[in-house]
Parts: sequence; C-alpha cells; structure tokens
Amino acid sequence: MRVEITIDKRNQKQLPSDGLAVVENELQERLSKKYPGTGIRVRFSSATSISVTGGSKDQSAAVNKIVEQMFEESEEWMSN
Repeated sequence: MRVEITIDKRNQKQLPSDGLAVVENELQERLSKKYPGTGIRVRFSSATSISVTGGSKDQSAAVNKIVEQMFEESEEWMSN
C-alpha cells in the first residue's frame, strides 16, 4: 500500500522548517503498527489531499481515519 499526503503550499509558513519530515515520520509511526511496509510520501502542492493506493476500500478508510486523528492531535506531536 502507498499513502501520499499533499499539503497546500499556502500553509507552508504554519509548519516548522522540517514540517514535512515531521508529518511523514509521525504517519510512518502510526501506520507501521497496522500496515507495515506502507510507502509514505508527504509533499507540498496546490491543494491538501490524501491518496491511498494498493489497498482495499476498508484499508483506505482506516488510513484516512488514522490521518484525520493524527492531524487532530498535531499540537501534541508537532512541537516535540
């Protein structure tokens, strides 16, 4: 399975300088527990989105939920 998150480049100033790496590392940590070997890519783009490929509908829904929860908790892990 592969997960790609694009973050609107207009939000770049709201992230720390290593923000993409921090997001990627946090997502890797959360997904590796349930989906080891998942490829992850986080980058800036013209819009914020998530793409899950190579997984079932149920897996895609579960990944979306994990990502949503991760961003809801971002104040806890983003500053660490």
